[in-house]
Amino acid sequence: MAEATVAASGPIELQIQSRLASADNYNRWIYSQVAPYLGKRILDVGCAIGNITQFYSDRDQVIGVDVVPEELAVARERFAGKNFEAHHLDVASSELLNFRDRNLDTAVCLNVLEHVEDDVHALRNMRDTLVPGGTICLLVPCNKWLFGPMDAIDHHYRRYHKDEMNAKLQEAGLALIHQNYFNMLGIAAWFLQNRVLRRSMAAPSQYSLYDTLVPVLRAIEGVVPVPAGLSLVTIARTPS
Repeated sequence: MAEATVAASGPIELQIQSRLASADNYNRWIYSQVAPYLGKRILDVGCAIGNITQFYSDRDQVIGVDVVPEELAVARERFAGKNFEAHHLDVASSELLNFRDRNLDTAVCLNVLEHVEDDVHALRNMRDTLVPGGTICLLVPCNKWLFGPMDAIDHHYRRYHKDEMNAKLQEAGLALIHQNYFNMLGIAAWFLQNRVLRRSMAAPSQYSLYDTLVPVLRAIEGVVPVPAGLSLVTIARTPS
C-alpha cells in the first residue's frame, strides 16, 4: 500500500494529514465505517494526501478533489498508476458538476464538510454530481461544546449535532439511510487537548499513542452501541 510523504512544514492542513498518515489503525477504523456503502466509481471530496483514499484506490475510478495544492501533489505521487485523478477544486464550486458524465456512484466526504461555509450547498453539489440513487458517505466532528483551538486552526466552521445534520440532509434533498456515532472515548482526549490544555495541534507521539489504543476501542464499539462520539457517521442517498 502506498505511503505518504511526511511533512514537517507547509500548510497546516498538510501537517495535520501527514501526522495522521502514520495512524494506520485509526485510518482503517474510519474506512470501516463507510466501506460497506462504497461503489465502484468514487468522488473523493477532500481527499487530502490520501490517508483514507488508499483503501479504495483500486476501484474503477476515483476522482479526488481538494483545495490544498500541496496535499494534492502528495496524492498524485502516491497513487500514480492507479485509476485516480486529483483536482484542485472546492466541493462548493459549480465546477464539481463537470464530473456528472463520469457516472460516479459514491461520494466520500470524511472530516471535510465542517470546513465548508455553505455546507448545504456542498451537499447539493455532491447530490447533483452523482448518478441517481448514488450514495454519500459523511463523517463530521460532533459535540459543539468541544469546539476549540484545534478546530479553529484547522479552519472548522462548526461541529455538528445529529439533528442539525439531519435537517441539512433534508434541506439538500437527501435521504438518510444510516447514522452512528464514532470514537466515543476520543471525546475525553479531544476535550483535554482542545479545551483544557488549549493546544492547537496534537504532537506526533500523541497520534502514535492513540493509534495503539484503536484496536481495543474499535473492538468495544463493534459490539456495544455507543450513545455519543467524537464524530458522527452519516450515509445518505441521492434521489432516484
